[in-house]
Amino acid sequence: MLTINALFSTASERFGNRIALIEPLEGGRMSTLTYHTALERVRGFAGYLQQLHIEKGDCLLIWSPSRSDWLIAYLGALLVGAVIVPLDVNSKEDFLLRVAELTDTKLLITTQKQFAGLKQTSLPLVDLDALPQATMDAAKLPEIHENDLAEVVFTSGTTGQPKGVILSHRNIASNATAAATFINITAEDRALSILPLSHMFELTVEVALIYCGASIVYARSLVPDTLLRLLSSQQVTCSVLVPQALQLFLNGIEREVRRQKREKQFEQLLRIAAMLPFGWRRFLFGTVHKRFGGHFRFFVSGGAYLPPTLAQSWENMGFRVMQGYGTTECSPIVSATPYHDHTLDSVGKPLKDVEVRIAEDGEILVHGPNVSLGYWKNPEATAASFKDGWYYTGDLGFFDEKNNLYLKGRKKNLIVLANGLNVYPEDIENILHANPLVKDAVVFGLMHQGQGPEVHAVLLLEDPSKAKTVIQQANKQLAPHQQIRGFTIWPEEDFPRTHTLKVKRLDVLSKLEKLHKDKSDRPEKEQ
Repeated sequence: MLTINALFSTASERFGNRIALIEPLEGGRMSTLTYHTALERVRGFAGYLQQLHIEKGDCLLIWSPSRSDWLIAYLGALLVGAVIVPLDVNSKEDFLLRVAELTDTKLLITTQKQFAGLKQTSLPLVDLDALPQATMDAAKLPEIHENDLAEVVFTSGTTGQPKGVILSHRNIASNATAAATFINITAEDRALSILPLSHMFELTVEVALIYCGASIVYARSLVPDTLLRLLSSQQVTCSVLVPQALQLFLNGIEREVRRQKREKQFEQLLRIAAMLPFGWRRFLFGTVHKRFGGHFRFFVSGGAYLPPTLAQSWENMGFRVMQGYGTTECSPIVSATPYHDHTLDSVGKPLKDVEVRIAEDGEILVHGPNVSLGYWKNPEATAASFKDGWYYTGDLGFFDEKNNLYLKGRKKNLIVLANGLNVYPEDIENILHANPLVKDAVVFGLMHQGQGPEVHAVLLLEDPSKAKTVIQQANKQLAPHQQIRGFTIWPEEDFPRTHTLKVKRLDVLSKLEKLHKDKSDRPEKEQ
């Protein structure tokens, strides 16, 4: 039976004395748990939940940074049949309380520090920093079936009615086992955990790592120098991250190159490496690989658009960069780049047993064992997005002749001009992102003098005086109907972002519309 419990139980038997979880402690010490000791702790927490009379189907909320005991608590709760409701550590109290009420949450699993910041919750606390243990009664464990719920993942923001994706054991376990083969995880791998476990991309990959007998290294800090020390000292071989984290790592390498005044040599090596077989490139960039510990094999990037030029920079240095595409409703991985495939502008091929088709209007539809059963107590939203077993992703895309999937953008972001032509904001954003003068950019269709929407760019710049130059350079690369007709310089240091560093487009649009209405602070207009 395909359950997360069965995957962990089998891995514990197969890899008992191998290290499963690694975590830095205060004073520079490291905590390590073998598969055998992790299993003991999982059973100990399940025993504690039995004492509290937590029953099959009860919802438990985890609201904490990622760490070993986050995963221990998760697996222990699943043993007694509980359903985990993970919340991002930065979620606000009002959102937490609404989710807790919607799910009739029985316990809040978090740290004392997090809990102390709450003002009005009456939820019982389980302290993640001192995870309780008790003797488990195996005879009283419920039978867990593959269609039983494992998680309810809320994807909405802090306004309106939260929408919870319900995911079964089969959804997550099937996705994890398929991904493990697809991205070539082995028992020898050590993964650096950077993304939050409340994010399905990280959680499913960690289930895949456990399934394969690999090790997971948790980072208590996301400071680049701290991460590099972990990469080196713990012999890390792989990591799942978002494109912005890849860019931050690359920025660090380039800063060091500039400090040593070796820019020309570095650029020359990159050009030479692009012409060499992939396996030879790491020898040209041995210093960089040494900073990463000398064992690093691959990155898996997801959660946002990965610029091919960014991926190419890493591949030229001998670091394999794979890309994944997914959505929480698909547990979450829909497609990924096969390990030996170096197609950098595609989001890869569908995973085994995941069927993808393109609707007449270009929308990506997904069917398979990883597809959610719907939304928590929300039949209207379920009926709108799930039809005849197919999930309507809201993403637009296409396949090439080699079955590589490409994304065009979000259906709801599509700009339909007054002349009926379609403009994909993501196409324009990608061109803007490639400009070194641009830190970030978001493109919208803004109504213009009652004549329909026009293409409008919101720019995040180091030097705002370069805005018109940026627009002119971009328009030279765009088709006539894609031309940027207006722009606004974002007035803050950064765009509002989600916990996975995606730009909150609705928040940006809301502020943009307020700026437009304020006659004393009109957006600048491109002539």
